[in-house]
Amino acid sequence: MFSFLKRLFKPKVAPMNVIHINKKVLLDNFVYLKTLKPQARLFPVIKSNAYGHGLDQFLKVYKSVDVPYVVVDSFPEYSIVVRHSRHNVLLLGETLSQNYKEFDLKRTAFSVYNVETLKALAKLKRNLKVHLFLNTGMHREGIQVEMLPNVLEMLKRYPKIEVEGVMSHLYGADTPNSQGMQSQIEQFKLMYYQVLEYGHTPKWRHIWNSAGLLKIEDDFFNAYRPGLALYGYNPLSVKDSDFEKGERLQPALSLSSVLISLNQVKNSEGVSYAPQWKNDKDMVLTATIPFGYAEGLPRNLREKISYRWEGEFCAQIGTICMNLSICEGKENMQIGDQIWLIEKEKDSLLSVEKVAKAANMITYEFLVGLDKGIRREVE
Repeated sequence: MFSFLKRLFKPKVAPMNVIHINKKVLLDNFVYLKTLKPQARLFPVIKSNAYGHGLDQFLKVYKSVDVPYVVVDSFPEYSIVVRHSRHNVLLLGETLSQNYKEFDLKRTAFSVYNVETLKALAKLKRNLKVHLFLNTGMHREGIQVEMLPNVLEMLKRYPKIEVEGVMSHLYGADTPNSQGMQSQIEQFKLMYYQVLEYGHTPKWRHIWNSAGLLKIEDDFFNAYRPGLALYGYNPLSVKDSDFEKGERLQPALSLSSVLISLNQVKNSEGVSYAPQWKNDKDMVLTATIPFGYAEGLPRNLREKISYRWEGEFCAQIGTICMNLSICEGKENMQIGDQIWLIEKEKDSLLSVEKVAKAANMITYEFLVGLDKGIRREVE
């Protein structure tokens, strides 16, 4: 009772940096993706802190959404899901063998890449579900075609393990020529039918990622695992014939900070470490915000991007520091003013895709690099 009252009356500290998550946009993306494959079920991929959007926040948005599984990579992510939602979980990644006993087996299915994982699960001596992860050509993880008979023979000794699904991952669906995609699909089907020959009846067949979902027309698959597209980003290039399908998606994330310092810089003076930017005017105003490379703003963005204050662009100047960065000041700026670093509108100069490109990064990389400690707010 005391701890409850303590939490109730604890003051809520206002953050200086906020990642804003638009609930309606996230749900609209989900509905749109479902229309592309109405015969199949969607497994949202929410690993890596829901692609930087915040795992807790994503689960709040998806509280009433009906999906067979949400997909996570690790035990810590699994723990957050079971604590904050009622969704079942597909564990995509590996964990140490001693950790499997900590999972709720009624709510969890496990991706199986190798015989070691299968043996570890069998030691539990309990009914559980697995999705056999097939190596169809990516050669990063998965059961190779030569090893599949061994795995299927081993499963005969473990009647408590149900092969609920068969899965793989596409390695080139986001390229205009869909590198290797058809050969992967053919390999998947050959291996899948081998699974059937051993008497298994998997409920789920899934290989589609976001790009594959937009491109593949094949009713053989009855589930798909979108990640990037779910958050509103088109995984296809403008040269791709299916590019327009992805343009219906809308980003849900924006990012704001506040001004914490205003400084008058005289002629020939510089700003930040080893100043390469120097003032060539009589006097200029500069503004500092508490957002640097520790928060997820790459140092190589120095003087390549702008922020937005009161509808005006403010060019970033000087070296980006660990927890600070500097931009051009504007008349009437005041300490405490809100300033935007990322805007959700895809045509904005402050969009995630444009900022990531300026940093020579892919969209995924920039999103997951946003510090987990930044406050995420669902709006």
